[in-house]
Amino acid sequence: MADQQSRRLIQDQARRADVDLKHKRVRGLLNQVGADAILFQNPANIAWITGGGDLFRGAFEEPASSVFMTSDARLFATNSVDSAQIFEREAFGLGFQLKQREWFQPHRELVDDLCRGRNVLSDTGVGDTRRMTRAVTDLRHPLTTLEVERCRMLARIAVHAVEATAHHVRADMTESEVAGQLSHRLLRRTVQPARIQVCADGRGERFRHWTFGEQPVQQYATISCVVRRWGLHIGVTRTVCLDQVPAALEQAYRTAAMVHATGLFFTRAGQKLGNVWKKVQRIYEKFGVRSEWLQSDQASVMGYSTADERIRPESREQVLAPSTVFWHPSVGPALLGDSLLCFDASNELVTLSETWPQIKIRVKGRQVTVPGILLVPTGDSPPQVSDSQAIDCLDHPGEEMPGAVESKWEIQIPSDHPVWAEDSPWSPKSVLE
Repeated sequence: MADQQSRRLIQDQARRADVDLKHKRVRGLLNQVGADAILFQNPANIAWITGGGDLFRGAFEEPASSVFMTSDARLFATNSVDSAQIFEREAFGLGFQLKQREWFQPHRELVDDLCRGRNVLSDTGVGDTRRMTRAVTDLRHPLTTLEVERCRMLARIAVHAVEATAHHVRADMTESEVAGQLSHRLLRRTVQPARIQVCADGRGERFRHWTFGEQPVQQYATISCVVRRWGLHIGVTRTVCLDQVPAALEQAYRTAAMVHATGLFFTRAGQKLGNVWKKVQRIYEKFGVRSEWLQSDQASVMGYSTADERIRPESREQVLAPSTVFWHPSVGPALLGDSLLCFDASNELVTLSETWPQIKIRVKGRQVTVPGILLVPTGDSPPQVSDSQAIDCLDHPGEEMPGAVESKWEIQIPSDHPVWAEDSPWSPKSVLE
């Protein structure tokens, strides 16, 4: 009896409240457009409406489960195989009812039965439903209190995974080996790598969306990833050099850091994304690299997808509070990336790390901290650090065209910090636990 009670499923009250809040948003949309019900089939939307349920197994197949909601009720339409996992793990005690069929019976027939005779919205346009992808995406913003806390936790895991992997990069390791180490550090904590990039020795300058290959690391590598847990996404990017920082990377990184700090500083609640973009584009122009932003996308509003809204020159949407924005500007071989939580009166750089080299940049009199470059020794001799290779404080150029950028680079190795130790609490036990 005691053993059975200790294993009893317990309702997550915070998650139930989160689902009730989202049902209220759905109810508002139904009333606004005069619809009877809404059908969710995209795994990202199902994760949102269930407060983090993971049904991504069907992301690349025909939907095997759907969520059907009216103003007063919510239910899962699924099969007899998946129903146990849904109601005992993914959506226990969240107020969902069940309508199921056998696994060999077409899911489409079950959905058609639910929708017949009703005015139904959907995120896929299945059958006679009215597809409203944009409206459904808008429902997911702003983030809820539970989602904000989860983003913070997810960011800590992502930062640790990327920085620990970077710390262990050695010459002749292949990009795929580095990616494998990163994946291991994420998956052991039940965090999914939604996107991984390992660009060795400037490969990303030619291929901005490079993932990873069999090429070995010789001088340096940039490691970037977007991770997913509870359906939410967080992105982070770090660069590591072996023995010395190449001059071309140093110069490009200095410019990219200024662009990065500008984006982080001006991304504020209530601001139009297009206006933020103008600030960033002006920095590219001031530093003589006006065409760099054309080579790759620069930032996106994240949430239950890797890019709910890409920040473009013509973006008209406003920054909502709270929301997550992933800035990842690139200049030549240099790429930086951090995730920002935007609130009404402040911003929180959730991927900021005290164990990583930092660049402190003044923007409009305010200090913005962005990641520097980690320098790892590979032999007995100490790393070659020149006077121009340490991070002190860079001045933002302001409105007038600047001359030379005064900067000092201080690249330190967190050699003895417990985060790298084998007996660190990060290693044997998941942060999620």
